[in-house]
Amino acid sequence: MGTPARTASGRSPLAGLVTSSRASVLRDEVAVVTPHEVTPLGDSLDGAVGIVQLASSTLVFVRYGGDVIVESPPTQRRVVATVPLGPMHVTMGTSEPGELKESGFLLSAHERTLMRPDPWAGALVVAADEQRVSEYRRMVFGDEPDSPRRTAATPMLTHACRRAWSATSAITDETPQEVVDQFLGTVEDHLLTALVLSWNDDVTAGHSYGPRHVAALREWLAVNHGPGVTVTAMAGGVGLSVRQLQWVVRQRLGMTPIELLREVRLDRARDLLVAAQPDSVTVAHVAHVCGFVHLGRFSMQYRQRFGESPSSSLRAVKMSA
Repeated sequence: MGTPARTASGRSPLAGLVTSSRASVLRDEVAVVTPHEVTPLGDSLDGAVGIVQLASSTLVFVRYGGDVIVESPPTQRRVVATVPLGPMHVTMGTSEPGELKESGFLLSAHERTLMRPDPWAGALVVAADEQRVSEYRRMVFGDEPDSPRRTAATPMLTHACRRAWSATSAITDETPQEVVDQFLGTVEDHLLTALVLSWNDDVTAGHSYGPRHVAALREWLAVNHGPGVTVTAMAGGVGLSVRQLQWVVRQRLGMTPIELLREVRLDRARDLLVAAQPDSVTVAHVAHVCGFVHLGRFSMQYRQRFGESPSSSLRAVKMSA
């Protein structure tokens, strides 16, 4: 029963799923993100660990299947965040009484962190080197001054980690490898941006950005909307920091840069489907060309925007040909 089992991963970026009843096995799997100790509080565990290794960061899902206490030493030069998927009691240092957390938080760089996760809901853990996070900070905030590091819970980090785990877990073997690789770049960009915004207190974006930046962004997205496009790349394409880009798109369009990118992709997909020669393309090909990795989500978003499925648009073209 204590022997670990690993599921096959196929083309999915998820490196299999390790299941074990031994705390030491689960600990060693999660140690890829940060060293820690796991102390079982009961007789047995029914745990599982899944790992998504990205270019310069790592995302881990862990469920212990029993009551445990996890003790993490100071993270020092690593930026490590935990996202509880259920209520988690957390104590940082030796003087704090601890608190119940349900949103993502950063582990302390200078003190130990004690965690008692939900036995069955588990948690997500993401980690990157401090140098890499600092590089992203410059891209996110531009020339804005540094602000103090914090460990408060943040909904943005929770959302980014949950979406990243859900998206990478859902990738199928039918997805072209090039599309998978580009998509993982966008996943990491979102995770590192969320880490940066969690690591630093809010800095107010400037207010000297207007319609010309939105117009420039639309022009840039008309050419660059494939699966590898990130918010960082969008900001660089129009000469803004990520924070500045987020501010101007929200103020001028009432949406996020990612929502604007999705609109551009959907509009381009419809153009391709409507202009397609009969029997020359498939819905999957159009979706991947336009930057969509998950066909089910693409079809749902397409129907919401245009009132019909992508296949219906393609069939209509073929029937009129």
